[in-house]
Amino acid sequence: MSVPALLPFAAVAVLLAAVATDLLACARGRAPTRHDLPVAAAGIAAALVVAAGLSIGSPVPAGQFLAAWGSAFAVTVDLVVVLVVLTHQVPAARRLVVLAVGASALTRIVLAATGVTGVAWISALFGLLVLLAAWWLFRGGGSALPRAGALSLGAVPAAVALGAFAVSATGGGSVVVLCANLLALLGAVRLVRLIARLCARAPDASVGFSALLVFLGVKSLLSGLSGLSGHGPAHDAGVTVLSLGMALLVAALMVITAVRAER
Repeated sequence: MSVPALLPFAAVAVLLAAVATDLLACARGRAPTRHDLPVAAAGIAAALVVAAGLSIGSPVPAGQFLAAWGSAFAVTVDLVVVLVVLTHQVPAARRLVVLAVGASALTRIVLAATGVTGVAWISALFGLLVLLAAWWLFRGGGSALPRAGALSLGAVPAAVALGAFAVSATGGGSVVVLCANLLALLGAVRLVRLIARLCARAPDASVGFSALLVFLGVKSLLSGLSGLSGHGPAHDAGVTVLSLGMALLVAALMVITAVRAER
């Protein structure tokens, strides 16, 4: 086998090692919180570097990879939002988040190799459950995120479901799908920690997360219903950009309110 033919497998091996190392470091408490943002940003930078490298030969594979990574990253952002809500003020939340992200990674690895079937009804059911969680947050009436309590039992199943959604939303060959999803997961645990610390400082955090959950629930429900009706899941670039844009908007508002609250 020639060297160029081995490069995709080498890339997969490197990404698997990077994700596993990051998960183990976070699980053992050996990952300083000051590194959370740089590590999460490194995953995004690495995806852009890979796309730039692929564009040297032809812009087509670069565009395919960037679209695949964008879709996978948008679902990873959804995973971060769900895990922040489902692990808030839960004992051993650190290990639970690592377990959930690891379960999502394993799901993506398996389904990238075997293919995805029967996601439509899971997406519809997941959307309904997320909308119920949004209602639970909204009717709580408090400004801060409430303690998750028994809802933490849904962290791992939700991560597995989102892992399946990430693979189904990602186009391209199995190697492209796997690399895009592994890059999208790099630093996911750190993003959960970062957002959780921000929630502790930002007033009205429950309002922002309620809005994010409503958007996620409606998106998953409509995607599932579209798949069940035979039209296929409704995943496109517009949905990806809208998802990331809404998450960034809520994050920016939380940062602004947190800074103003400390003055």
